[in-house]
Amino acid sequence: MFMKRNIFSHPWYIAVAALFLGACTFEQDDLFDESASLRINHFSEDLKNRLVTQSSNGNNGWVIQYFVAGTDDETYEGVNLLGSFDASGKVTLAGNHRFLRDGNANKYTESVSFYELLKEEGPIISFNTWNDVLMVLVDPVNPTTGAHDGVGMNGDQNLAFKAYEGNSILFRGERHGAEVRFVPCDRPWNQYYTDVDAFKKKITNTTVTNYYVISGRDTMYLSGLNKGVVTYKERIVEPLESKILTCVFSPDGFRLNHVDTIGVNTFQEFKLSEDQTHLVNENGSVKVSACWDVYVANHSAVWKFDKDLFSAEQNDLFNKIDTEVKKFNKDYSLESLGIGQTTGANKVSGLVLTFYTNAAKTKTNIAGVAFTQSRPASGQLKIEYSAEDKIDKNMGSIAKKAPDVETYARAFAQMLNGTYNVTPNDYFLPTGGDFTAVNGGITFRLK
Repeated sequence: MFMKRNIFSHPWYIAVAALFLGACTFEQDDLFDESASLRINHFSEDLKNRLVTQSSNGNNGWVIQYFVAGTDDETYEGVNLLGSFDASGKVTLAGNHRFLRDGNANKYTESVSFYELLKEEGPIISFNTWNDVLMVLVDPVNPTTGAHDGVGMNGDQNLAFKAYEGNSILFRGERHGAEVRFVPCDRPWNQYYTDVDAFKKKITNTTVTNYYVISGRDTMYLSGLNKGVVTYKERIVEPLESKILTCVFSPDGFRLNHVDTIGVNTFQEFKLSEDQTHLVNENGSVKVSACWDVYVANHSAVWKFDKDLFSAEQNDLFNKIDTEVKKFNKDYSLESLGIGQTTGANKVSGLVLTFYTNAAKTKTNIAGVAFTQSRPASGQLKIEYSAEDKIDKNMGSIAKKAPDVETYARAFAQMLNGTYNVTPNDYFLPTGGDFTAVNGGITFRLK
């Protein structure tokens, strides 16, 4: 089911790649008449020129999508380092990752050090002096535990050239073999981190934590994307087989630490689709979308009905409930009807009535009538109500003095019986949406 990772870190692979790519990069007809050492020299010069040019003349340097190596059970998420290289061998690195020391964890930090291009079997960029932003990932002292285990996070300070990928450059850690990609940065550094943060919050949170991975008729799942360490599995609950992948976010997507597969298609990097309903891989063969329909069926937060779209019958029931509530307590008014979960003793999931006191306009009570919600198909919701469905404690207290409140609430809940196509107001972090009846029920909007 899962594709095994191939890590080509042997020196002959780097040498062949460097020689081949060096030959393809330059236009001289007599390139292969040069010695191997001259070809490596020329290729190293070209690589350095690229690093320096992108760091000067008003450019914004490089985004370094940095991963540490690990087993198939990766522990650490990828991080975005930002780098600016000059011709003298000086490099400025920036980061805001959680591993920074001296009180700088998760804070924007810059550090200046030196780099060198080594010319071994192929070009190797070596960060050969201490840099606070990078070296904590390389240090044999583990920054997460403080353990002097001689291993640390298995980061690399020497990066062996692997390939050009358009304007980007792929490297592999010389010792531990993780893939590291240099991408031209297209905006000021602080803005880059701000935009990455905003995008991550746009598609992840602690509520919607599962994602479909879809290719044709094949469906797999990701979970834990908000932490950058995801579980890739064939089903959400009690998967028979799963593996851990790590990722790093960009302003419009995320990239995994290595290539993986679903069915016959491969994927590594995902970008947000134009309609912002899902993310799509490099060639459009695989898409990732949030399991928002699972959340809609199981959420506990109360989503309120848009009263502007009420039918005459719905408005009539709303007004009748309001009138009866005042009989129970003259200071109460009905503020809203919604779908979600009540609070307090004997809480129920279903139709929720929210009241407030007329004087203070503060919420004082929530009462509810239960019904069940299920997913007959992806993107659909089925509501099933029966007269035997229970009520919560607050509704029970009200019904003792004003029994028609329960009667009218049950009448409203009964109108909802049916199957709906759901169009969420946000495909990643929904807080409501349009519910279009396809079999029974009534069309409505929650917000």
